[in-house]
Amino acid sequence: MFSIQTLKHDPIIIRLLFSFIILFVMLIGRRLLSQWAIKGLSHIRFHKIKLEVSAFNTLQKPINYLLLATGIYFAIAVSPFVYYTNSLEQILTLGTYSIKLSIIPLSSISTLYFAEIAGIGTWIIYELENLYEHFFMDLNEKLSLIDNTVFIRYLSRIINFITVAIGASITLTILVPNLSNIVTGVGIGGVAVAFVSKDSLASIISGMLLLLDKPFVIGDWVSVADVEGIIEDISFRSTRIRTFTQGLVIIPNNTIGNANITNWSRMEKRRVSFDLGVSYDTSIEKLSYCTDQIRKMLLHMEDLESETALVHFTNFGDYSLNIKIVYYTYATQYAEYLAVQERVNLNVLKICELNHIEIAFPTQTVLIPPSSLGTNS
Repeated sequence: MFSIQTLKHDPIIIRLLFSFIILFVMLIGRRLLSQWAIKGLSHIRFHKIKLEVSAFNTLQKPINYLLLATGIYFAIAVSPFVYYTNSLEQILTLGTYSIKLSIIPLSSISTLYFAEIAGIGTWIIYELENLYEHFFMDLNEKLSLIDNTVFIRYLSRIINFITVAIGASITLTILVPNLSNIVTGVGIGGVAVAFVSKDSLASIISGMLLLLDKPFVIGDWVSVADVEGIIEDISFRSTRIRTFTQGLVIIPNNTIGNANITNWSRMEKRRVSFDLGVSYDTSIEKLSYCTDQIRKMLLHMEDLESETALVHFTNFGDYSLNIKIVYYTYATQYAEYLAVQERVNLNVLKICELNHIEIAFPTQTVLIPPSSLGTNS
């Protein structure tokens, strides 16, 4: 015969029913609750600037896990499998057999729940920090004349690291109450020395110096430590550079701190210098007229620093009369720089063509003295 022996005011069947109801409601409604929570966060304003609800989509997953953990905790807490202090045991009787159901102490599930809260709370704060990092970067781009992207990103990494460290320590402290005694026994100094090596510490300090000196920002074209490419990221220990062959080079910050850095993105103008070789058959008048025409052409071209343009007949080459052409262009982007060079080169060719000046190419003249020519017998 099946019978239940339990407390009069909290029978097993009622506690099981409440447990399933709480779990069912939380499984069904957690998405709606998380959306309400995200809408509430989106109402937070910073200097009268309001973020859109879509900006908080990254919080959907941690909030869902938080609500699920809460639902599971309360569902287990009201179930007959948990016993409280000074409460009677929940016993299921099957004929002559008695099964003790209340085998889980409330303190155990509370400890696990609070550890989950600490971990998920750290996750939510981490995502919020990343969200506001993008917000401040957009705000800096709109309002600031100085690019503070590196400063914002590096500061965000430091805050992220501190957040994770504090969250992990809180979680471990909840799970292991005597953790401080264990760490003290091992020796926190030895742990710190083992965790932070000399090179890692030097890279972190170099990263801070790079942050203060600002030799480059994210997106700059640089040459550093025999590597040329675009800065992709700057972290605690290293800087990532994407080369023009699409390889990713990771350079420790202490190496960058001791290397010569060329920031090509900060060029205000780019220099072009080449020799125009014309044939030795060119007369002095044509040569002089050609240099004058090229000089005038550079003077009236857009995107060029006309006052620094130089065009002069400089030397006698092995097979050509060489005209040195030097100018600076304000087009610093590579594609625009090549386009300016193309326009200049086409204009130079046009000037030579109109004046019937031949562009020299490597030639050799072999002179055979008449005495070396024999007669056929």
